[in-house]
Amino acid sequence: MAKLEPFLVLASAVAEGRLSAVDFSTVCLPLYKHYSGSYPSTDHYQLATDLFYLAHDHYAGEGDPIPGTLSDSQVKAGAAEIAQRMRSLLR
Repeated sequence: MAKLEPFLVLASAVAEGRLSAVDFSTVCLPLYKHYSGSYPSTDHYQLATDLFYLAHDHYAGEGDPIPGTLSDSQVKAGAAEIAQRMRSLLR
């Protein structure tokens, strides 16, 4: 069964500034795409998906930023909010 803990660690790291937004996107996208198992609830799945889309909306790939991508500070704030929701769900 898939768990939120790896996603919570990742969200907390970027929210606390221990991981850059670029590194967050680089790790989060494949983690989500290749995570095996089913989630314990739709809330667990939704939070992991929200984190994936936060990383996706920041990732511009190589070269110049794509218009509309999230800034580093927007990613940090979004990750903090998602991490808080994850902590509440895991209590």
